[in-house]
Amino acid sequence: MTHKPRAQWGNKYQFILTSISYAVGLGNIWRFPALVYEQKGGAFLIPYFICSFIVGFPLLYMELSLGQFAKAGPAVCYGRIRPILQGLGWAMITLSLLVSVYYNMIVAWSLIYIYMILTGQSWRWSSCENDFNTIFCSSGLEDARCSELLSRTLNHTVKAFFFNRTCYESSNVHMRAIQSELHATLGAVSPAEEFFENFILERNPTLDSLGGLNWKLVGAYFAAWTITTLSLSQGVKLIGKLAYFTSTIPYIIIVILFIRSVTLEGAMIGMDFYLFSPDLTTLYDLSTWRAAATHVSYSLSVGFGGILSLASYNVKTHNCYRDAFLVTVADAIMSLFGGTAVFSVLGFMSHQLELPISEVVQSGTGLAFVAYPEALARMPLSTVWSLLFFVMIWILGVSTQFGYGEVIVTALGDQFPFIAKHKFPTAIVCCFTLFCCGLIMCTRSGIYFFNIFNDYSSSFSLEIVLLLEAVLLCHIYGYTNYKLDIEEMFGKAKTKLAKIFGPSGIWISIVWKYIAPTVAVIIFAFSLLTQIENDLTYGKGARLYRLPRWCIGFGWCISILPLIFLPIFAFYNFNKFKKRNMPLAELFKVQPKWPSANRHRFEGVERTKF
Repeated sequence: MTHKPRAQWGNKYQFILTSISYAVGLGNIWRFPALVYEQKGGAFLIPYFICSFIVGFPLLYMELSLGQFAKAGPAVCYGRIRPILQGLGWAMITLSLLVSVYYNMIVAWSLIYIYMILTGQSWRWSSCENDFNTIFCSSGLEDARCSELLSRTLNHTVKAFFFNRTCYESSNVHMRAIQSELHATLGAVSPAEEFFENFILERNPTLDSLGGLNWKLVGAYFAAWTITTLSLSQGVKLIGKLAYFTSTIPYIIIVILFIRSVTLEGAMIGMDFYLFSPDLTTLYDLSTWRAAATHVSYSLSVGFGGILSLASYNVKTHNCYRDAFLVTVADAIMSLFGGTAVFSVLGFMSHQLELPISEVVQSGTGLAFVAYPEALARMPLSTVWSLLFFVMIWILGVSTQFGYGEVIVTALGDQFPFIAKHKFPTAIVCCFTLFCCGLIMCTRSGIYFFNIFNDYSSSFSLEIVLLLEAVLLCHIYGYTNYKLDIEEMFGKAKTKLAKIFGPSGIWISIVWKYIAPTVAVIIFAFSLLTQIENDLTYGKGARLYRLPRWCIGFGWCISILPLIFLPIFAFYNFNKFKKRNMPLAELFKVQPKWPSANRHRFEGVERTKF
């Protein structure tokens, strides 16, 4: 039976741009700035850049070269090296599957914000006069509007404040006391936060029940998965063309936001913390380096199978070593520029509210959908800046989601070749299934499940995957063998510099054989300890809600799920070899479909075709 030749990228630029689109994502905008803050400022940039280029770049290159040489995705790639470890690839696929379920919810949220802006409703997250606002809603913008309104009405300048949908003069001591007492009890809430919590999420205060479906979220989530499905319909041919858009527009937008943000009043407050006042003592703290290495592994998307899948569509001689470096540089630039833009805007907000920057910095959803929109609402031409910001969030989310989706579709096509001929139906079935899995996040308690997936889906299991990958290639298959595979693609190093820092140089061998496994073990230990001590909560201060204990058990199930495929496929192949009366020793040997199989001594033993 002849199989259809594997698809290829239209040109080398499509691959590199798609790889950048996949690797550079929302983490550069919402996780990285918060991480810098948690690690006491700009000194964190030093371990981040060191880890990016000393650990992240070599690991990224490992997956790129592996996919390109094997001409296969993670589903079968590792099984061709050692059938007993085929489950390693499926562990990667499961990681991508779990992340894609909640990642597309972020895309859905951004779609709602974009819709609100385009329909002239962006004012709703800067106002306390919506039907979903509560008595706790407080905003300096509303106070300013009240002062302007009463001054116009009374024909003289009046200081006023907004409380419970009503404007009061500042001299109204009684109402000011009531407001102060309420805010002291549970704290004031910004209109941007109430918009996100009460309008977008329609959040239940507890997880006692799911609260029914939020149809606004269902529609946006369905639209997000529809976009993903259409992008996967023609495989890398369409994704490669879309990459011209998805890889460049976010950088154009972040440059525009960067230029605008650094010129804002108070921007230096944020920039000083982020860039100019580093606390160098943190460099002596192991947890700082651990945080940097962890973020790099997430940020470059190594261990999820996406990079490997995308590289499997390259021509054999493509310079993926150069591409790994370019992707690492692009990721670092987005983190640097994105972080500067974010902290400049937060500095502006700190100046406006007369609060220390520590009280306006948030992480994750709080930064992207609460703090930043509130800050943008205070800027001139706020609608324009808000639209640019949420379009950037949408594109960053969608482009990364394309990569996660391609992992799953490629895996099914590699494992079951007849499926590869039916790309679009496969994409429809996969995306609809994942859409159904994510519907629990579209309930009024969905944000709690979103956070559980976010905290647990790629925790210590990712580090185990990275450790096994490095050990398999460099210690089981053997670095000497893999070096020959690399030289088959790129040729032997000809200069002294190339022999040290080239595609098969000494530096790469040291990182792959020793540094990467060591770093993976250290991060695994920290991640496991953190997860054991983790106490799931939502909110902060007086509004802190502690999730039920069963949520922690559910989170552990999510964490362990990818690793289950290691014994499952080991048993599957063990049983398969046994039924075919094949020597079980073959489970630990290179298989015929591995491109360099002829270089290994087979002693005439027939092997299973993966």
